[in-house]
Amino acid sequence: MKVLGVNNFVSPANVAPSIGRAAPAAETVTQKSFGDVLTNMMKNVDQTLRSAEQMSVGALTGDVPIQKVVESVVAAEQKVQLTTAVRDKIVSAYLELTRMPI
Repeated sequence: MKVLGVNNFVSPANVAPSIGRAAPAAETVTQKSFGDVLTNMMKNVDQTLRSAEQMSVGALTGDVPIQKVVESVVAAEQKVQLTTAVRDKIVSAYLELTRMPI
């Protein structure tokens, strides 16, 4: 998932180019809608949960070591917690918008 401006490192050379050097070419940024970002996030969470479930089943059959199962379940739990936090913020923002006078 790429959010505008988050994954781009801004070095001092890009902010204030030295005299005599050409400024770096402008980077093309594709804009995604908020809905696209949320959809991609939910697909990623779903994939992580399915992976954790497959690891758990693999542990029951003895194909997957317990350490890998614990790592995948913890990663899934963290993503679910993040998703819940984002959902709570969205609901809070919506409720605040509905309370605004017109």
